[in-house]
Amino acid sequence: MKIKEKESKVVENAEVIINTQKKTRDSSVDLIRIIACLMVIATHMSLQVLNQAYNRIDWSRLLEKSFLADGVPLFLMITGFFLANGRSYKKIWKSTLMKIILPSLIYILFTQVFYMFIINKESFIWCIQNIVNNINPILILKGILTGNMATINGLCEHLWYILTYVKIIIWIPLLCLICKEEKNSILARRIAIGTGILGAVITDIQRFIVLPEIGFLQVFNIVDRSILYVLLGYELFVHKDKIKGSKKVFIISSTIFLFINFIRYKIEVQYMVLNSFTDIVGRETFIGWKNTCISIISGISIFMAIYSLQINNEKINKIINWIADKTFGIYLIHYLIIAKVDLYKFEIFEKFYEEIIYLIIGVTATFILSLLIVALLKKFKKYISFLKKI
Repeated sequence: MKIKEKESKVVENAEVIINTQKKTRDSSVDLIRIIACLMVIATHMSLQVLNQAYNRIDWSRLLEKSFLADGVPLFLMITGFFLANGRSYKKIWKSTLMKIILPSLIYILFTQVFYMFIINKESFIWCIQNIVNNINPILILKGILTGNMATINGLCEHLWYILTYVKIIIWIPLLCLICKEEKNSILARRIAIGTGILGAVITDIQRFIVLPEIGFLQVFNIVDRSILYVLLGYELFVHKDKIKGSKKVFIISSTIFLFINFIRYKIEVQYMVLNSFTDIVGRETFIGWKNTCISIISGISIFMAIYSLQINNEKINKIINWIADKTFGIYLIHYLIIAKVDLYKFEIFEKFYEEIIYLIIGVTATFILSLLIVALLKKFKKYISFLKKI
């Protein structure tokens, strides 16, 4: 009997250890979340490459944008990093509905009700008085069905990521089949990753030269770019022990990140031209994240560089975890702050140091203000839940 009691205690202790490990957050990944969030905010706050105040292309602004373009790939790779976390598909959908879709719908309704106030056209009271007229279910439905969230209003333009995330969730049962360390799964995953990367390379080549219409080349575009980033994120998870705490990985990855984004900048400088007072033509889509092999290399390198950092200070880890827990909320609402401030007034900045100072102050202030708002909303949510239990 004593032996059985000891065995049961050992099992109980083991379960406690396992449960504790499951709840422990990875501070390195959380730091990536924060960096990705800052990059997204910086991208939205960056001044226009076409400086309309002087009717010319501002190359320093282009340089800034070139190094800030890959925040979303980081978020997608984080999704892949935690793909094999053992959660059931039902729990994943429940979490997605409560933590992603519901807050997004609340955000959409808020922007419709207070849109005129946020863009400084009407008062807050006017928006409340016209609350029924301001909400347009048809526009909401149209934006969701077409995938063009800007249809709802300009403050919802960045919500395209939500639709991308939901698409990934739909594909998770299939992704989990190839995200295993079994022979056939590994082979299938590597084929999918290789096909996706080749598709990006072929697409990039077509920006410069006209390739013959070969139907076989379309095969390489089967793997969607967002799915590719998820698979790459899982691949990084598989090799995480080789990355974590490696100074060599940090130096090499950081160097690659700087080099590849400088190449992106130089490509844009070479091909971008002013077409009219309001238009730029050229290869500006290299700034965009989802269709280029440059972004794939950039995203992987910055992920590895950040993850390689070893954070041993417990207090710093707690702060990182606390902030990272609110990054989705920050991602949602930061657009409201940017719109309210009306950044067009800063387009007059011409010197590089002025633009850098503007970006640092603007991004920091927007991030902190958004963080405080999200923290207060979370506190309010907990308070409401507490009252329901009483």
